[in-house]
Amino acid sequence: MKEATSTVFCTNCGMENNAKAKFCTKCGKPLVAVNDDGTETKNESVEPKKSIFDSATSRLNGWTGGTGAVKVSWKDFFAEVLKSHTEDEAEDIFIAGTKKTTPALSEISDEKVQPWLFSRILIVIIVAGILLSILTNLNQSMGDLMATDVIISIAVPMSALVLFFEINIFKNISFYRIGKIMLLGGILSLILTIIINNLVIVSNLDFIGALLTGIIEETSKLLIAAYFVNKLNIKRIFNGLLIGAAVGTGFAAFENIQYMFEGNQLASLSSALIRTFCSISDHTEWCAIATAALVIVKGSEKLTTSTFTNIRFLRFLVLVIVIHMLWDWSMFDNLGYIRYAVLAVITWVTVFVMIHAGLREVKKLQLSVQDE
Repeated sequence: MKEATSTVFCTNCGMENNAKAKFCTKCGKPLVAVNDDGTETKNESVEPKKSIFDSATSRLNGWTGGTGAVKVSWKDFFAEVLKSHTEDEAEDIFIAGTKKTTPALSEISDEKVQPWLFSRILIVIIVAGILLSILTNLNQSMGDLMATDVIISIAVPMSALVLFFEINIFKNISFYRIGKIMLLGGILSLILTIIINNLVIVSNLDFIGALLTGIIEETSKLLIAAYFVNKLNIKRIFNGLLIGAAVGTGFAAFENIQYMFEGNQLASLSSALIRTFCSISDHTEWCAIATAALVIVKGSEKLTTSTFTNIRFLRFLVLVIVIHMLWDWSMFDNLGYIRYAVLAVITWVTVFVMIHAGLREVKKLQLSVQDE
C-alpha cells in the first residue's frame, strides 16, 4: 500500500488535518485517510473520553431528539453585542412578527443566532434607574425611590425577554403579542401560584419547602404558557422558548417588584440590584426551557394529557424544578453567589441545547420543503 497523503479531511465536519493525526482537531471524530490508490485507511484508536460538559450536553441533546454533544460558544453567541448597530436595525427587530414582516422559511438562516438588542435594552433601563436615583436625591420623594427600585428590579427580566424575542429566527410572533402574554401570563401564573400556596402551605425553605416551591411555581408558569401554546398553535421550538420566556418574564418582573415592598418597608437600591442580578437565569429561562420541551413533544398536534406525561417533556420539567429547588434551598445559603453562578451555567447550557435543537428543526424543515 502506498504512503498516505500529507493531509486528510474529516468525514464528519470537513476539517483539514495532518494525515498522521488519529482524531479531527475540530470535532474529535476518528479520521479516515484516503491513500494515493484511492483506498481508505481508518486511524484505529480508542475514542477519546468525553468531558463532563460534553457528556451533559450530549445527554440533554438526546432528550430533544438529537445526538452528540453540543458546542457552546459564549463568544460566538454574544459576538454582535460589542459591534455597532443602527437604530434602523433595532426597529427592524421589533417590527418582526406581523403578516407583512414574517419571513418565508427559505429566508431563515439555520446556522446560528446572535442576539444583541437585549444588551441595549438593559443599558437603557439601567440608565433610567440611575436618572431616577439622581431625581430621588434631588427631590427626596418616596415615589421617586419606589420608581427607582421597580425599574432596576425588572431590568434583567425585560432585557432577557428581548433576547428570546431576537433568537426566535422564525420572526413569526410580534412583540405586541409577546407583551400581552408577558403581562397577562405573568399575572395569571402568580395568581395560580398563590392559590396553590394557600392550599399547600410552605413555611420555610428547607428541602421539602424548596422542592414544593419549585414544583408549584414551575408548574403554574408552565400551565399558563401551555394555554398560550395551545391557543396560538405553537409547534416550533424557538416559538416555545419565546412563549415560555414571556410568561416567565412577567412572573419574574412582578415577583421582583413584590420583593421591593416588605410590609411597610421599601427595599434599598442594593436589594433591587441584587434581585435584578439574580434574574440572569431564573423564571424567564426556566419557563422557556419547560415550554420548549412541551412544544418538542407536542409538535404539530394538539396538547393532550399524553403530552404532559411524555418522558421527554418530564425530564426537562423535572430539571428546571430541581434547579429552582437548589436555587431556594436554605442549606446552600452559605455558598453565597457561587450557588447561583453554578445554577446559572446549568440553566443557560440547557437553553443553548434548546437553541441547537431549534436550529436543527429549521434545517429539517427546509430540507423537507426542498425535497417536495
